[in-house]
Amino acid sequence: MRYRSTLIALATATTMVSTLLTPATASAAPTPPVTVEDHGVIPLTAVTAAGAASGNMPDGSARTWTVVSGEPAYLAEIDPLTGNVIATYPLDGAGGAWGVEIAADGTVWVASYGNGNLYYLPYQAAAAVKAGQATPDTSFLWQVDTDANGVAYTGTFEGFAGGSTLPGAHVVAYDKSTGRWRDYGILGDQYTYVRSTAVVGDKVYAGTGTQAALFEIDIASGDKRQIPLPDGRADCQFTYELATSGTDLFVRFECTKKNIGYVYDTVTGSWKAGPWNDYLMQRVGRDSAGNTYIALLDGGVPVLHRYAPDGTLTNLGVKMGTKVGVVTSGGAEYVVGAYGKVLQYYNLTTGDHAELAPALQGTPVAPRSATLGPTGQVHVGGYFSGGFASYSPGQDTWTFDPRLGQAENLVTVGDRLYAGVYPGAKIFEVDPTRPLTNGNPAQVFDLTASGQDRPFAMADAGGLLAVGTVPGYGQLQSSLTIYDPATGKVDTYFDLIKDQSILTLTYADGILYGGTSIYGGNGIAPTQQNARVFAFSMATRELLWSQEVVGHAQVTAAAVTSGSQVWAATNGTLFAFERNTGRQTYSKTVRPFDWDNFSGGTWQADTLSYNAVDGYLYGSVGDTVVRIKPVGQRELFVVPSAKGNWLVLDGQRTYWVDGQRLKSVRWPVSN
Repeated sequence: MRYRSTLIALATATTMVSTLLTPATASAAPTPPVTVEDHGVIPLTAVTAAGAASGNMPDGSARTWTVVSGEPAYLAEIDPLTGNVIATYPLDGAGGAWGVEIAADGTVWVASYGNGNLYYLPYQAAAAVKAGQATPDTSFLWQVDTDANGVAYTGTFEGFAGGSTLPGAHVVAYDKSTGRWRDYGILGDQYTYVRSTAVVGDKVYAGTGTQAALFEIDIASGDKRQIPLPDGRADCQFTYELATSGTDLFVRFECTKKNIGYVYDTVTGSWKAGPWNDYLMQRVGRDSAGNTYIALLDGGVPVLHRYAPDGTLTNLGVKMGTKVGVVTSGGAEYVVGAYGKVLQYYNLTTGDHAELAPALQGTPVAPRSATLGPTGQVHVGGYFSGGFASYSPGQDTWTFDPRLGQAENLVTVGDRLYAGVYPGAKIFEVDPTRPLTNGNPAQVFDLTASGQDRPFAMADAGGLLAVGTVPGYGQLQSSLTIYDPATGKVDTYFDLIKDQSILTLTYADGILYGGTSIYGGNGIAPTQQNARVFAFSMATRELLWSQEVVGHAQVTAAAVTSGSQVWAATNGTLFAFERNTGRQTYSKTVRPFDWDNFSGGTWQADTLSYNAVDGYLYGSVGDTVVRIKPVGQRELFVVPSAKGNWLVLDGQRTYWVDGQRLKSVRWPVSN
């Protein structure tokens, strides 16, 4: 509860500022007559399948089981040799799943994200059973594996925990025969993710993040032993995936954006193979001769390799997904790979192989970003699965293209549209007048090598593109990057505000103004107490001033208005600052927010946009659609019953995203 004392102090100071400077802001003014228009469902859809497993069922049939993300997600049963979707099973309360496992008795287990529920589908059952959450604070379960008794083991991310610091992640087990959980506890306060789990005999192995470590846990006693990483490896953030082949453990480490594979011998307790660069495996397959099948990148494409018992690694030259299993059918063995909505198989006897596209039903993708494009369209980007939806106001029509990644922000610079895509803070130039193919979108630069991950802050800085970022997992050092579309020059400035991410940028008269978050990439505690608003000179490339916003952990929106002011929003509260000095002159809470129970990981909350024609500031602040006159009495007008985010201003019309729909109002020029 780090903010309790500072919030009390701020409340007293804010009351004085509001009383002395803006006596008319005690309550919202009456809303001028506006009509909310509904422009329909935003057509962001995708088939997103993060987790999958392939194997033979008790009756001998070959099956691939995959989870398609959605509201809710569903488990799909697929014949991996024909691509036929045999059945689907809704997973009520799940947004998607990383972990899928086929137990020896034919039970299919699913470890989900969204609400962190565990599910299981008994063999030949008609519906999945929700086992529920392992702990009240679990928001993610990751990989899942089972022991010889059918008990399932998984690891958590405690994303629902309150407070300013995330707690350690748990290793947990669920016994469906008793309906009971067993909590093996945390592996250390610094390990906020148990990102991977696997069972070998009477031991469960757990991999952590955002500091990579590997632990062996005795299933019966719960005793824990930390396994030294190979070669004293200290550059890794995650033990990202674990997969078993006999008594060998195939381990994927994520190390400063590089994926590296090793093999750990659980019998001898030693590392016996690796490092393999570009190792992306979530699961591996094992044939009857004891060979293990993995995929390694070759020319940017995952290609099947055979790892023999003597340690020989052979490139088989066949494209293969990273979720691999071996199935038998008609007396032959097949390697089956899954990646997203695509399946591949490879006949180990004949060498025949094929790629299949099962007819999986797409599910809605949550909007993640929105902007007004250079041709007057409203463009919307999607979360996790990505996608690019465009609304044409004149025709009242939508178009959709799935070929854009998760755009954390979209912005128009002159006559060009840019998308900031996660992961790796990749910046793309998008031509919205033609299909997204054949070099469209075109990547213009990325910040992967510098440890940046999420480009939330993007602004037109006088014809230049300004990008502010959230760093990668376990990192606090963010960056501000200036890109010149005319020359392609990229200038990057690191840690402009010490140990704070940059969440929003706005520009006026040669100055960039921005807002920060004390939180960096997930899995690391902040070192700072309060978010900041700052000013940065584009001419000298220097920080002009930086002002703390006391009691608030992040500033999620900013805009420059008349009266030499820069306005900012912090998860429901509006502030105004003098442009030249950064002195705070105003604050008003539109919707209260409990900072005591905020631990980061949610970087987007508000949107602000100023219309110089009518002199109003428009915003979606705390999910409330508002406008305010930034000078004079500063009357705040609230659109009744209008909830949403991703506000887009187009002349006198304000668009916003309400769930999966686009809505708008047209404001009168004056009251």
